[in-house]
Amino acid sequence: MNRAGLTSRLRRPFLLLPLAVTGAVLATAAPAAATFPGSPGPIVYSRSSSSESGSTGGLFAHGPRQSQKPHQLTSEPGDSTPSFSADGRMIVFSGDRNPPPLSSGSHIYAMNADGTGVRQVTEGGGYDSNPSFSPNGSQIVFDRVVGSGRPRIFIVDLDGSGLQALTDGSTSASEPVFTPNGRRIVYVGSGDSDARTDRSDIFAMAPDGANQRVLIDGIRNETEPDVSPSGRMIAFVSNRNHGPNVFVARSNGTKVRAVTHSRRDCFSSACYLSPAWSPDGGHLAYLREGRYSSELVVSRLDGSHGKEFDEGGTEEEGFGSHVGAPTWGAVP
Repeated sequence: MNRAGLTSRLRRPFLLLPLAVTGAVLATAAPAAATFPGSPGPIVYSRSSSSESGSTGGLFAHGPRQSQKPHQLTSEPGDSTPSFSADGRMIVFSGDRNPPPLSSGSHIYAMNADGTGVRQVTEGGGYDSNPSFSPNGSQIVFDRVVGSGRPRIFIVDLDGSGLQALTDGSTSASEPVFTPNGRRIVYVGSGDSDARTDRSDIFAMAPDGANQRVLIDGIRNETEPDVSPSGRMIAFVSNRNHGPNVFVARSNGTKVRAVTHSRRDCFSSACYLSPAWSPDGGHLAYLREGRYSSELVVSRLDGSHGKEFDEGGTEEEGFGSHVGAPTWGAVP
């Protein structure tokens, strides 16, 4: 997810209508999920609305061109953190579809990319979130919080069997994504604090949980990693230079560069969250969050030519709409 090598892919005409896309706050959005290589297909994200009469929402899909209109895939307002399979045919996401009084926590669900065939993958009383497919589509990695414990990373087969813990809970571990070649899982961890302000860094480990090590370090917070389709770059969010902002780096953690340049936080002005690569590696989709606003933006890797694909806005009382973290699928 870095911006190195950006110029060779910037002018793909598939994106954005006129010409190519011409672009305690860290917890306000969920991370994007890993992007696998291919021709850019739909961007899927959560969208919710609330009023005095209740809440509505679900997962929405937007075509790769700005002129295309979004259409709704699911109708549960709690559905969030979607992620595509490598072939673009399936989506996993987090939600709670058990009616009261059975409702408890959240679980991982899988469905066809058109929103049909929803089925529950995980169960229990914990909070399961941020799922990501393995490259062959047979497994899902995700994070789970039980009670007041730290988040841990688990892996499970697509049919719900074979659940295994990859981290032990001695430190926090969350927001996992597979690299496109399946050799590593990149995630957010708290096990390497360098300063009082450093609460999370970007880590990597083997698919069985072995060889856990820091990839991207800093004296503040690094979160929401997404590995580029080539596997050579990582996009992530950090408040190292005010913000939070979106950054890119080489997959070994070097050559860190900023994509966005907010000098203030989400409450004071605007910040940038939840980056997701396009399947051809030429663009990034991410959220621009303000005190009462949320926008889905697509830009080039240097942050230029940003185009707004969807937006939400709330009143001071909290009523209104909100756009959530995107994932970008390949054309099946």
